[in-house]
Amino acid sequence: MDIADLLADESFVNYCKKSSPEDVAFWENYVRDNPERRLLVECANERFIQLFNVLAEADMEEQLSRLQNRLDLTEPAPVVPMQGFEKKKPNNIISLLLKLTAAAVLLIAALFTVNYYNNGRDKGIKIFLAAYGERKNIQLPDGTDVTLNAGSKIQINESFGVSSRDVYLEGEAFFDVKHNARLPFIVHTPAMDVKALGTAFNVKAYLNEKITETSLIRGLVEVTLKESNNRTMFLYPNQKIKWEHPIVKTADAPALKSEDNLNLADSLTKKLVLTDDGDIKEIAWKQSKLIFEDELFGDIAILLERWYGVKVEFRDEAIRNYRFTGMFEKEDLNTVLDFLKESRSFNYKIEPGEPLKINLSK
Repeated sequence: MDIADLLADESFVNYCKKSSPEDVAFWENYVRDNPERRLLVECANERFIQLFNVLAEADMEEQLSRLQNRLDLTEPAPVVPMQGFEKKKPNNIISLLLKLTAAAVLLIAALFTVNYYNNGRDKGIKIFLAAYGERKNIQLPDGTDVTLNAGSKIQINESFGVSSRDVYLEGEAFFDVKHNARLPFIVHTPAMDVKALGTAFNVKAYLNEKITETSLIRGLVEVTLKESNNRTMFLYPNQKIKWEHPIVKTADAPALKSEDNLNLADSLTKKLVLTDDGDIKEIAWKQSKLIFEDELFGDIAILLERWYGVKVEFRDEAIRNYRFTGMFEKEDLNTVLDFLKESRSFNYKIEPGEPLKINLSK
């Protein structure tokens, strides 16, 4: 069985809806007797909740639209004068004004409600930024803690934590997600989507880099590779997925067989890297540690630009291919460059400006 099979099963749907005690008992026993299938059942249950919420929301919009149409078509009720009472012109004017005011209030309220549901969710965007040379800690409305690395931003909308928990990332961020089984937490990047319920993970997705990475520290996440025909795979603690963006898009690639999908997962999934001091390399930046291992100077320069808010220029392209290994904790830029000079010969010159410019030459 896969998720589609479960969602097509009436008994499983009853289990998700909690509408049948017998079906609930059956699937709870099934999960207990088949622990290796627990993850599949939980994911299918999450998918059902998502679909149910979407359908409920669409139905609400339809009902609001019908209400608006009825308001537009309704004719005012006829006024029948009461017999035996003297007509008083001032009172009739006041009565008419009150009726018009009440009708106007009702119409405005209805229009506001319809407009809110039709348009409001596309507005109220919130953006959190970390400029070059800084890192920023924030807490999202649902209680999730986020640490933004330098040169990064995340974006959420006003429905975050209410009907969805979607985060749009450019750059790098560490997420310690608040558990909410009803609303999965999803990080969207150009290359992959990362979905979790309650977990801690790091996503690196800078727009000007050819690699997108997700590193899992705790819990479980589902990764969807957008550039590989939306194929999905699961990531377990102390694992990471490293995806290199293809030159040619593969949206029309044929569907993989299950064994091929496993081979793809094996080729993309790596163990997290531990330093001699026990630090996890992929999230060392959270402790202000700059770590690189046998990396090109050209790639290290990108890290230095973000870390220190400077611009690095290579006057000699040969220097760009130098390789270095090092770890720095809260060191200034001059200290880092002087250390690198000890292993490979090059010169650097710092020019004032906004930002500072670092010229590298032989």
